[in-house]
Amino acid sequence: MPLQLDRGGLPLNCSSERALELFNKALHASLSTNESFIQYLREACELDSGFVLVHCMLGSFWLSSSTPPSHPNVSTHLEAVKSPDPNLTSREKAHIAAMQVLASGNRPKAAEMWRAILVDHPKDVVSIRLLFYACIDLAEFMLMRDYLAAVLPWWTEEDELYPFILSYYAFALEQTNQRDRAEHLARKALDLQKKTPWAYHTLSHVIEEERETVSGVEFLTSSRENWKGSYLNGHITWHLALYYLDQNNFSELFHEFDTVLCSLLEPDDLYGLVDAISLLWRLNVAGVEAGEERWKKITDVCAQHVENCTFTWFNLHVMMSLAHGKVSESAARLVLAERLLKSISEYAKSNTSTDCKVADVVGVPVGNALLAFGKGQYSEVISLMLPLKYDLVKLGGSWAQRQVFSVTLIHAAIRSKQLPLALALIAELRAMKPKSRTLDKLYKEIKGLCGTMEQGPIRIVELP
Repeated sequence: MPLQLDRGGLPLNCSSERALELFNKALHASLSTNESFIQYLREACELDSGFVLVHCMLGSFWLSSSTPPSHPNVSTHLEAVKSPDPNLTSREKAHIAAMQVLASGNRPKAAEMWRAILVDHPKDVVSIRLLFYACIDLAEFMLMRDYLAAVLPWWTEEDELYPFILSYYAFALEQTNQRDRAEHLARKALDLQKKTPWAYHTLSHVIEEERETVSGVEFLTSSRENWKGSYLNGHITWHLALYYLDQNNFSELFHEFDTVLCSLLEPDDLYGLVDAISLLWRLNVAGVEAGEERWKKITDVCAQHVENCTFTWFNLHVMMSLAHGKVSESAARLVLAERLLKSISEYAKSNTSTDCKVADVVGVPVGNALLAFGKGQYSEVISLMLPLKYDLVKLGGSWAQRQVFSVTLIHAAIRSKQLPLALALIAELRAMKPKSRTLDKLYKEIKGLCGTMEQGPIRIVELP
């Protein structure tokens, strides 16, 4: 079988020109965050059942989405490469090995293997894409920053994939606190290609952390046509809803939830569920009523995941969906929440993946804390979560996403009347988001209450 060249100019084995064309389309679609890349890969696989890189990209994608190896979406591709052709390229063999390691449950090791592929093949789009999302799930943003810094010099502005890779790098810089440079590169990516979703996403983070959220609303609503057709539509809408939350603009927030986030809810889309749950939980802990109908749309889907714990980050969001409001008044949700705790505990002990240790160290106590919040046991929330404050990064996700736990701690401290602790937690988060209206208002309210406590006023020096 003659070797062909892929979109990055790298050799591969493929017996069908049409399959290769579809594969190259899939590479472009995967970087531009277009869901069509899955369909392109499936069609390529039908045309050439021996197309190794198609099998590896599809199998690794589904495994990265916490699909178990026994599921047909994964097992089909694992089986297809079980006895590989000895004439495969070293890159193809390396991708097979990485997918097999990922199937064993060792995502950090798979990430190392994709990084090694990129050292030898910096234009390997498959590895660029898979490693990027693995870094998000593992919160390995320094690794993300460094591997993208290493591959970028091999790409030029004339290449149509360059803006997308540049936007990946911009996001990595933002997550490693290099926000000025992140903003510069994100805007450069947009100058090259207006429809670069990760550039808009990166700028959403920069605005949330450094600017007035009014400017964030203006930015995202004015550019919506350029990102709403991408896989990031729901997540960028989540950022827009957070801006509205900061402004106490609940009518617009619920409009975004009802028309976008809720419409995207699917049992297999774990990340879409996380966005919807996280938004409503932030309202829940702040005492803002979202309406049981909105919650029910989420809990009906999440109930399907109670017995199937494979990803601690997602499992804890499922707990939020079950523990909202006064969970003790809902026998059905309480039963499901307790079953979920048991499932997380069993998963933690199963040692079926590296995430099991995360479930053991963080997942079990935080899951109990979230349920305690729903039961009104706010001091218990503090006891369980506060010692883990600096371990929450192990759950993965971006800093903005993990703030849901910081907000939970703050409101648990307020509700349990531990006001000095609440003030300290607010001050810590406010230092990272100095333009936040909500945090500023809450800070002043709690500071005033602390000043009336028995031990006398607490002297607080304002940050510059």
